[in-house]
Amino acid sequence: MFKVQKKDGTIEDFDRSKIVNGVVKAGCTPEEAERVAAEIEVWLPTVAVDGVVQSTDLRTKGLEVMRVVNPTCAATYESYQKPVETPPAQ
Repeated sequence: MFKVQKKDGTIEDFDRSKIVNGVVKAGCTPEEAERVAAEIEVWLPTVAVDGVVQSTDLRTKGLEVMRVVNPTCAATYESYQKPVETPPAQ
């Protein structure tokens, strides 16, 4: 089982469904999302270090595959930025 190291340094289990859901939300069909996830799963063992892959590398690879599968979907996914949580005012 692979692990993903997030930008904040936390490590969590690789979850294929997160990729599929994110790709579908960007506008790809479920079939296209499955193709993206499958290609990432094949690629994972080639880049994981001690079973850990960086979340930024996952995003880059996902975009690379999406550009081939559905360029419009890739553009939507690429433009998405996670909201930055601001700490409450004190």
